[in-house]
Amino acid sequence: MTALIWDLDGTLLDSYGIIVDSVLAVAAERGVRLDRAGTHRELIAGSVKDFLASRFPGAPELWDRYRAVSAARDGEITLMPGAAGTLRALKEAGVRSFVYTHKGAAAPEVLRRLGVLEYFDCVLTAEAGLPRKPAPDGIEWLVRRYGLDKSRTFYIGDRPIDAKCAENAGVGCILYKPAGSPAEPTGTELITVPDLRNLPGEMESLISN
Repeated sequence: MTALIWDLDGTLLDSYGIIVDSVLAVAAERGVRLDRAGTHRELIAGSVKDFLASRFPGAPELWDRYRAVSAARDGEITLMPGAAGTLRALKEAGVRSFVYTHKGAAAPEVLRRLGVLEYFDCVLTAEAGLPRKPAPDGIEWLVRRYGLDKSRTFYIGDRPIDAKCAENAGVGCILYKPAGSPAEPTGTELITVPDLRNLPGEMESLISN
């Protein structure tokens, strides 16, 4: 059976505005004013945790502060255009969906509020305590737990770190790159999808090849 493992922020969830705002707010609390567009580009290229560690060395508590600030706005998160219909179409086509994300324990509740939690066999979050991407441990855990076939398992994300994670795990990578995304393809992606509504058709082509 074919399996699709989803990243959340920036892939299924339209949450980057909140993420960037939260980083800017945490920096401002330390008296640092950051450029919004530049911060967005850096977060796409890496991760919030790494960004904060590089900008504020010796202040690991800022990661927890960022998580608290961003979590307070979880109720504002929406789905990416076409996400619900795409998940429904994939399920009807027999594709199993999973989530592997750095997002914390609130992730299932966000998906429930948005009406799509039912489409996932498992939502694996940071609470599992696994090494962070690009380490392959999260994908490997899902493969073992659910008996997935790596040759028919794909990880979809919006950042180079997602592509590297998929490569390290030995599964295919799909890059979600909507209009305006500053993400740069790594060259390891099987396909790049600008609109989630195109994904079921693209998946069908991947599986048949």
